[in-house]
Amino acid sequence: MNENRRAGFTLVEMLIALTLGVIVVSAAIQYFMTEFRVLAANDVREVVARNGRYIGVAVRRDLQRAGVGIETTTTFGTVDTWPGTYGDTLVVLYVPYIPRPAPPHTIVPPDGVTENPLPPGSTCGLQCIEVTKEAEPALELEAGSLGRLQVLAGRRLVLIESTNVTSDTSVELKFTDAATLLGQRAGMADLSLDRFGTYAQELQPVVYYLDEDRLMRAVRLNLDGSPAGQVLAYGVEDFDVELVFFDGDVYERVNVLDTDDSNDYDDVSALKITVTLKADRVHPLVNGGEPLERTFVWTIAPRNLRYEKNRL
Repeated sequence: MNENRRAGFTLVEMLIALTLGVIVVSAAIQYFMTEFRVLAANDVREVVARNGRYIGVAVRRDLQRAGVGIETTTTFGTVDTWPGTYGDTLVVLYVPYIPRPAPPHTIVPPDGVTENPLPPGSTCGLQCIEVTKEAEPALELEAGSLGRLQVLAGRRLVLIESTNVTSDTSVELKFTDAATLLGQRAGMADLSLDRFGTYAQELQPVVYYLDEDRLMRAVRLNLDGSPAGQVLAYGVEDFDVELVFFDGDVYERVNVLDTDDSNDYDDVSALKITVTLKADRVHPLVNGGEPLERTFVWTIAPRNLRYEKNRL
């Protein structure tokens, strides 16, 4: 036996080991690259699905508040919709809690005026009425607040331009001169106030509308009556709202002027909302490398509208 012979790998063995190592490493790299591409593809799909779920939750939550504290009538709706530039506009109205329901503020008739109804117009200047308020808590109405002006059974929307506290128990509310707000009649034009049956109350609006590919949600109005919206979701290709009526008919809008008495505001039972979303990027493993689009459809029945109808 040759004691000088050294133990170790031969050149052939080294080459075989290196070849096997390269194969294993290459396979591992290929596996991780495939997994990374699959995860990236799944992320494209998940972003669209997540945005859809988020929109659905937001719209459903807001619609369930429709009509809280204010009843729908034949000609006044707490939900409304109409076509817009890029998609439909959806409006929801309710009385806010702050933390109690926003109170009605009854009118303060002008000094020395005893007739009823009051002379046409306002009580403290153009588009201005003086109403009562509590000393505490602080007045909830402020510039930019949306309210309803109730005169007996009549109702109009008003947008407060400014307030002026005249005493511990009264305040002047000045309105913008808008003739319509959110699709409803507004302002005080041709309106005679009843000294015993007139009050103003804050309303909370929620407005959904498309601005190009952005779905906007607004909870306040600008003083010109336009919604002061913030982006709820990007990549929205279509936002379509249809009204479902109690007789089963489905229309894009309410029609209070025709002879059909089943398609007025108080006949709305649910809303069918269709939203089409597009992914913000493409991936070769998703939709053949083309932009992914997905359509979501929800039918939502605001519980308060159904409660009002069943109560009649």
